[in-house]
Amino acid sequence: MTDIDQFLREAVFYPCSGQDGAPVRFLAKRFQRFFYADYAISREAFDHTCTRQGFRGYRICEIRNLEVESIFLSSWENIGRSHRKLISRLHFDWSQPFVAAARFERLPAFTEDHGPPDFELIFARCEAIATFVSVFIGRGITPRCLAYIRSGIGFGGNYSDFPQELDRTLRDNRAGLPEFMLYDEMGADPRCGDYLRLVEAYEQIENWDYHTEGYGAGNVSLARLKTKGQSAAGLLRTGSRPHRTALTLGSKVRRRDS
Repeated sequence: MTDIDQFLREAVFYPCSGQDGAPVRFLAKRFQRFFYADYAISREAFDHTCTRQGFRGYRICEIRNLEVESIFLSSWENIGRSHRKLISRLHFDWSQPFVAAARFERLPAFTEDHGPPDFELIFARCEAIATFVSVFIGRGITPRCLAYIRSGIGFGGNYSDFPQELDRTLRDNRAGLPEFMLYDEMGADPRCGDYLRLVEAYEQIENWDYHTEGYGAGNVSLARLKTKGQSAAGLLRTGSRPHRTALTLGSKVRRRDS
């Protein structure tokens, strides 16, 4: 793996990711580094998905543990104490946290039209906002792209005002906002509980339809920050009013339970 700071600057950060492969499916030609965070995925489940399901056209080259201090700049115990208000609101017990890295390599039978030669993915079993604060804000870094797809509030197990907390945390990052955002139709709809107001600061540049396992047709959009370089504080002050307007790590998109 390259220098961790460089990895994070180039990464697609996916909070409440479950084991959803949609960002890799739709973005791997643009981005080759991904950071997933979800408190409900065990290390065994992550390993199984990488080695047994994987991504079509790719093989797993390695999975390795990462030292929590090298990624989070703190111990799991200190993270639990620093973010206890957030973590205590989860509908699941947060236990056996881990952070691991996986690297995938394209199979010889697949050409560059299928995707990049390889890509890397870090997975952290940790509450998503605590992860963003510790890993990105703690370093004064913003990820290149945010993936926001079905954050799992309500019956999914996440707390109901997660979208509002995530919005505030992203805007509070002095390093600025991600240049790109991948989001689904629920995240862009003010009538839905998953609505993320920050979507209004982005302009759609691509859109894809896909079929989700168990939830039928789905749709995701890739958007770019309308005013690149505008400070998060400026967007908070001048943010527009809301208006109305996936593939597991193998082959299908599903809604997550986190």
